[in-house]
Amino acid sequence: MRPNYVYLAIPWLACLVACFLVNVFYFPHATVFPDEQRFMASAAKLAASGEFWVGSDRAWEMPGTALFFAPMVRLFGAEVLPIRFAQSILVIIQSGLIAMTARRLFASPLPVLVAASVAALYPFTLFYQGLMLSETLFTTLLVASVASLYWWRERGMRIDGRLVVACLCFAAATLTKATLTILPPLLIAATAFTAGASLRRAGTILLVSAGLYGAFLGPWWVRNAVVLDAFVPFTTGSAQNLYLGNNAHNFDAGIDWSTDTDTALVKKLLAMPNEVKRQAEFSRIAVDYIERNPAAFIRGALKKFVRFWNPVSNAPEFRTAIYAVVSAVSFTPVLALALLCMLRLRRHWRLLAPLYLIVSYFTFVHIVTIASLRYRFPIEPLLILLAAEPLAALIERLRARAARLA
Repeated sequence: MRPNYVYLAIPWLACLVACFLVNVFYFPHATVFPDEQRFMASAAKLAASGEFWVGSDRAWEMPGTALFFAPMVRLFGAEVLPIRFAQSILVIIQSGLIAMTARRLFASPLPVLVAASVAALYPFTLFYQGLMLSETLFTTLLVASVASLYWWRERGMRIDGRLVVACLCFAAATLTKATLTILPPLLIAATAFTAGASLRRAGTILLVSAGLYGAFLGPWWVRNAVVLDAFVPFTTGSAQNLYLGNNAHNFDAGIDWSTDTDTALVKKLLAMPNEVKRQAEFSRIAVDYIERNPAAFIRGALKKFVRFWNPVSNAPEFRTAIYAVVSAVSFTPVLALALLCMLRLRRHWRLLAPLYLIVSYFTFVHIVTIASLRYRFPIEPLLILLAAEPLAALIERLRARAARLA
């Protein structure tokens, strides 16, 4: 039975009202964090010159966020409210995509409405849409990728336009944030295999999806080859995160460049004008540290695992009582219900395997590099998707009990 999406008008309207209040009255009418200033500067440079820069670098991060911000920066200058409004619309789109995916996962319409409603009003989502960061756009594109992946799965996993759409969505997400790297073709092939495709068929899908994914990323590769005279498939900044998370000065798996690194060495490396060579040097130092200190690397990975899945913020400025309560009350039930869903639907693990793989992949990437709640945020809509099933079952049980008592 299809859910009645008319009911989603209520949480969507509530979402827009909440976004308005957060954007106008909670945040100042200016950027809050240094990363926001970097994204806005890149967007302004892109709008003015048509060229993508991150400071003096050409490929330090992916260009998707700057491309999204640039038209609004061109029209409204440094005003942040238009971008915040656009990102609040993205939250509604995320909720709709979550509803579409939930309909393909669960037999009852109630989990669809629950998942979409929670996704629209989730406090972390309302918070991040008010910041000039990559998280809201990237999360929307990741959710769109998952929705298109299940659409393709439901329609027979053929090599057709649906596969093209899935690869395009994954490529757009990667062009916004490089976290996915080579995962999408592997994920698509694994989705086919766990759904019953033969190993040969899954291999064919892997080759086709890799070709499509590479074709969509191709303009970025060509552009980087022209401006950097080197093959840079993703970014030149990723190695810095690898170094930050893996060096002899980082005792607590932190993410503070001023305390968790050899600041003199970092200053020397950042002075290198060639960003490709700078990336190679950061990578060399980090890999050398990991090879020489495997036990320390494992200890750090365990600490980063705790940081990544911490129900409350790791940052001191967000450890006040109100932030801790909001964070714990928001995320802890979602995580607990998602785990309960995995237990309840353990016999349907093949259907949910793509979600498990994405969550596992993000966890792995960030325990190897650096971890924080911000980097976990893009997979939280997927956890909400899982959490909706047992929550809907609980609502149904309470509703049935109330009917019996009436």
